Amino acid sequence: MRDVYEIRTPENVTFEFELAGVTARALAWVVDLALMVFAIVALSCVFSALSNIGGGLALALLFIAIFLIQWWYSAVCEWWLGGQTIGKRVVGLRTLQERGIRITFLQAVIRNLVRVVDILPALYLLGGASAILDRHGRRLGDIAAGTIVVRERRAPMPMAVVPPSERYNSFVNDPDVAMAARRVTPPERDAMVGLALRREQLPLAVRHELFGRMAQHLEERLGVERPPFFSEEKYVLNLTAVVLGGGDVAKRARASIPPQAPRASRPSGPPSTPRSSAPPSSTGWPSV
Repeated sequence: MRDVYEIRTPENVTFEFELAGVTARALAWVVDLALMVFAIVALSCVFSALSNIGGGLALALLFIAIFLIQWWYSAVCEWWLGGQTIGKRVVGLRTLQERGIRITFLQAVIRNLVRVVDILPALYLLGGASAILDRHGRRLGDIAAGTIVVRERRAPMPMAVVPPSERYNSFVNDPDVAMAARRVTPPERDAMVGLALRREQLPLAVRHELFGRMAQHLEERLGVERPPFFSEEKYVLNLTAVVLGGGDVAKRARASIPPQAPRASRPSGPPSTPRSSAPPSSTGWPSV
């Protein structure tokens, strides 16, 4: 069972993040620890070779380099790489603010300075206990900095969800459909992708019912009418392809909108009544 962290925006839109477990975080830490040890050993070899030339200066530089690696590697990486160290990137984790946005440099520094407390008495026992007991899986550094660690969620490619045989270009490339699909919320997108990926595993009756309910919901909420030749399943699958390919589709949609013609300038004075060059007749109308 996965632990989910929910954020509700003032617009009443809910975003969900899957919290990283203790095991995944420990694996990322092991990868980072191995990298730091490798860097320290490599620098030790370099500075030991230079000690014959620099003497005490080379030894002092080595101690400074070890200090920087131990205390600033994680903070700088998380700030520079958007909440990731190399270990987190390998495992697929990311540190975010509690509001679900990118962490600041100050937050990266705070959560890594408090690491000296989390590591007590040894092997992150205090930090691990905090992550297990806290409902959001936060160690003491996360609580102090106001951060959470989540699993990165990579959206599948449209071709993996909707095979080419199920795609209708006239629908997928429709600018109105592309604009309407931008209103799909993250929970709706997750439900659409999950249903599309698991459709072959569902019993036929359940499959028809779920796609029918999803199609009715999307048609009513987005205002995109289902084409007469579309089944409810094809309608949902093609909308899913539009949602997952949102960036490219939206660009094509905007490009397909013709530019507005420049408006003619209006005279500043009151409109003048057109005059005829012919002399007026006795009836008051211009002569023909």
